[in-house]
Amino acid sequence: MSTVLFLNGPASGHVYPTLGIVEELIAEGEHVVYVSSEEYREQLERIGATFVAYENFLRREDPFLSNQNYLSLVLTILSSYDILLPCIRDLARQYRFDYVIHDSMYGCGTVAADWLGIPNIATCTSFILAERLLADNSREQTRLQENLLLMKEFSRLSKRIWTAYSIDRKIEINRIFFNEGQLNLVFTSEYFQPQSETLAAHYRFVGPILSERHERSLLPLKQREKRQLIYISMGTMFNNVHAFFRMCLEALASLDILAVLSVGHRIDIKALGSIPDNITVIPFIPQLQILREADLFITHGGMNSVNEALYNGVPLLVIPMAADQPIVADRVAALGAGKQLNKETLTAEELREAVTELLRDESYRINSARIGTTLREAGGQKKAMEHIREFKRAHGIGQHPVDGDEGIG
Repeated sequence: MSTVLFLNGPASGHVYPTLGIVEELIAEGEHVVYVSSEEYREQLERIGATFVAYENFLRREDPFLSNQNYLSLVLTILSSYDILLPCIRDLARQYRFDYVIHDSMYGCGTVAADWLGIPNIATCTSFILAERLLADNSREQTRLQENLLLMKEFSRLSKRIWTAYSIDRKIEINRIFFNEGQLNLVFTSEYFQPQSETLAAHYRFVGPILSERHERSLLPLKQREKRQLIYISMGTMFNNVHAFFRMCLEALASLDILAVLSVGHRIDIKALGSIPDNITVIPFIPQLQILREADLFITHGGMNSVNEALYNGVPLLVIPMAADQPIVADRVAALGAGKQLNKETLTAEELREAVTELLRDESYRINSARIGTTLREAGGQKKAMEHIREFKRAHGIGQHPVDGDEGIG
C-alpha cells in the first residue's frame, strides 16, 4: 500500500471531479490523505479517505472582487500558501508520502512535492493554458494603475512566502495559477480543450469524472408533463446575484416551459418576490440528476458544471461571472453547443430570446451531444487510474509503513 497526499482547493468544482479517483485509489489499497476545507469532510470520509481540513480561504472576501481579473486571482491563491503550507508541514511529520496528487490551481502542489522529495500528479479541472487565455481574452481590462499596484503586492507577498517557507523554486505568477505535474490528468477531452495539439505527452485527457455525491434535493421536481425543462444555477461561489435571478423569473414566466432555479444558500427566496407557476426556486438540487432530464442549462460557465451538461448532451446558455468562465463560454459558443451573454448588459428580453432560440434550434443539442461523446470516450476514472498506475511504475513507487516515518523537519 502506498500513501498519497491529495491536495485540493475549497471549491466544489475542483473537489467533486476527484471523488471517483479517490474511490479507485482506495479500492486498490492506497491510503489517501485528502486535504481540503471542512465542507467536504463527509463526502471524502464516506469513501474511505483520511480527511484533513483547513480554513476556507475563499470565504475571506467577496469572490467577485478577489477574482475579477487574473492578477487578483493569483494573489488569492498565493495568499492561501499561509494556510496550506503549515498544514502540509504538519502532515509530513505524521506520514511518509509516496506521491502527491494536487489540484493544478490550488494546493501548493509543486512546493509540496519539492518539500517531500516525491513525484507529483496534477488534476486539471479547467482548460490547460487558461492563464494565457485569460490574459488574451479578459472581458474587463484592468486599469494600468491597478495592475501596477497588484504587481507590487505580488512582489511583496511572494518574497515573504518564499523566505518564510524556504521554497526552493522561484515563485512565478503562472506557476501559482497553474501547478504543473509530472503527470497531468485533464478532466475534459482533446476536442473540447482549446489548442490541445500544443500540449505535451504528460497531459492526459480523461474527461469529466462523475461520481455519486449522495446529495438530496430539498424539494421534489414539479411534474414535467410535456414541457421542456430549463435548469438554472450560478454555481456555489458566484451565486449571490439577486438581480439576475429576478431577471430569470421575469424572462421565463411567459414561456411554455418548466424551470428549476437553484439559488444556493446566500439568497433569501422570499426576497425574490412572486414566483411564476412554471418555475421552481430552490436552494439546492442535485445537479447531475437534473441535467439528465434538462433541455437547457443556464449557467455561469464553471468548467465542472459545463462538463456535466455536455456529458449529458444539454445545450448551454452561459453568462460568465469571473475567473476562467469567459474562456469556457467562448469554447461552448465556438463549437455550437450554446450561446453566451454579457452579464453587464443583459436584459430580460435578451435572455428570453436566447432561451427561445436554444430550445427551438436542434443544432445546439446535436453539437452538445457531439462534445459529450468525446467526453465519455476519454475514459473517466478508469482511464485516470491507468495513467496513475503507469506513473507509479515509472517512479518505482512501492509499499512501506504508513505512520511513524520522518518527513519534513
